[in-house]
Amino acid sequence: MVSYARQPLFLNGTDGRISDRDENDDHIQAIENTFNGAIEDFTVEGSIPPAAAIEFAEAALSSDPIKAQWHYLCQFNNCDPARVHVPTLVVAGDQDPYAPLRVQSDLFTNLGRGADRTWSIIADADHAVHMLDGGKERFLGIVKSFVENSKKGESY
Repeated sequence: MVSYARQPLFLNGTDGRISDRDENDDHIQAIENTFNGAIEDFTVEGSIPPAAAIEFAEAALSSDPIKAQWHYLCQFNNCDPARVHVPTLVVAGDQDPYAPLRVQSDLFTNLGRGADRTWSIIADADHAVHMLDGGKERFLGIVKSFVENSKKGESY
């Protein structure tokens, strides 16, 4: 499993504290999500029409008004896929710069045992594969197949 280096002790001559922390509080302050923050997942030029990207960003802002604050890759060390023991579907775009296939592979191969798991890679897709022209239908087909196949193995 990929293990990222710990949070730096010192950044640009500072003591390494994250700048959005309150000086009197050790908790990270909530930062409002922005349109640019919501739309930054789209990285493959021409993969999604501008109108669809705008619609996605607006929907993301209405459903998730607080920005997820990932400052360092080391924060992903807290995610332990070996603790996942339920049917799991991992869907990846083969051109995803945020979660490259080597990282997806580590995630998938280290999922907990004892439950079905599926890894599906969608060609010519980035991090927002579910929003791409043609990608949406492929994504929904993959999810539908996974759910239907998982239900076949359940006993009631």
